[in-house]
Amino acid sequence: MMSELKNNKNSSSQPNMSSAPFGFFLLCIYTALVLIRPHEWPIFDIQFPILRIILVLTFFTYLITLRPKAWNTQCTLLILLFLSMLLSEARAFRFFSDLGPVIDWINSNIIPFIVYLGFLTTLKRQKTILIISILSCVVFTLHSYVQVTSLLGEGWAETVITRYDGPEPIIQARYIGIFNDPNDMGMFLVMNIPIVLFFMFSTTSSMKKLFWGGIIVWMLLGIYWTGSRGSLVGLLAVMAAIFYFKYGKVKSIIVGLISLPMITIGLSSFRTIGKDDQSSLDRLTAWYQGIQMFKHRPLFGFGKERFLEYHSKVAHNSYVTVMAELGVFGYLLWMSFLLITFLLLVKIVRLKKPNDLTNSVICNEEIVLAKYLFISLIGYCSTAFFISRSYIMFFYMFAAMAAASYIRIGQYEPEKIKALSGSDIGKVFILSAISLILLYVLITVLLNL
Repeated sequence: MMSELKNNKNSSSQPNMSSAPFGFFLLCIYTALVLIRPHEWPIFDIQFPILRIILVLTFFTYLITLRPKAWNTQCTLLILLFLSMLLSEARAFRFFSDLGPVIDWINSNIIPFIVYLGFLTTLKRQKTILIISILSCVVFTLHSYVQVTSLLGEGWAETVITRYDGPEPIIQARYIGIFNDPNDMGMFLVMNIPIVLFFMFSTTSSMKKLFWGGIIVWMLLGIYWTGSRGSLVGLLAVMAAIFYFKYGKVKSIIVGLISLPMITIGLSSFRTIGKDDQSSLDRLTAWYQGIQMFKHRPLFGFGKERFLEYHSKVAHNSYVTVMAELGVFGYLLWMSFLLITFLLLVKIVRLKKPNDLTNSVICNEEIVLAKYLFISLIGYCSTAFFISRSYIMFFYMFAAMAAASYIRIGQYEPEKIKALSGSDIGKVFILSAISLILLYVLITVLLNL
């Protein structure tokens, strides 16, 4: 990492020269707009690009007012990914005639990551963003309830999806914007379950615990109403990770075995997976196409968001999507970004004797939050194996929060939290290469079953 550990002064207050409160206020507005999206509700019918305007104002405020600015290895990887996307366009001989998807990478991924990383200078600020994230999940689920209880499947912003690719019609709740697909909404709900648990276990008030417990039940209903099998897999992965962190390996296995009957019943409530399921067949066909695209252009791929130009369906797998669209070069960068996010959180969680740390109360809470962010990303990675959401904005928002946590605790304990070494980054790239080989082998084996 480059400048994330600058100005390491031990103080009970945050050691930033300029925290830019107005910029953080704009970031909160942007977060609410991009997640809850009230400007897209038909009742308001706002025609001008308010979301883009707020993002531009937030980034401009970041450039002018925030001192010092944070920059880490992940920022560099995002820039390199942008260059890899340009190389993919050049390899496809499009001669940059349609750079819309590539420019969108800057607007929806690079700039949001940088401003979240920069403005989340305190734990309180990060909690505020997480509260907005949870609030959006509550709104999603309320909208889903309105949809499933409506005779026509209508919510105040969108209607349900009715699928006919199984033995019986399936109704799936959804929201609007980046959550217009039930799988996207389900993925985001899954990623926020650990965040609600963080707030629930951080309070000693029984009433507050009951409140957060009710939020979890409400969000679980939202996941159920999406009918997303990928989200169900992600939820099971999140539950397994929570049990592992809390009870250890042996007890987690025992609890898992005891829970098998309930898991089986839960799975039966979702769409089944089998040879007669058209959705599953489409998924396998898309994976096969992704393998063929990778074989044809292994280095730079076919270009960001170009999969649909060569196949009638999306890849239904975020890893296959990156492999096919960006090739080896882009995949290594994208996977390295993901693995570094996990590495930062692991380094925080593994801090020894947290009670001996300077500013122990703040650091202990940071360590606990890092654990739940880690579990949230497990939910993303598990769900991402079944849907194509490699470039979805909220993943990069969570990744920025993980990096911001690393920077903050590094400012308190520079001797224990240091910048990533060249050796760390080299190991990450090696693991990324290994993951590409394993992904190729795994998909090939699944296609031959």
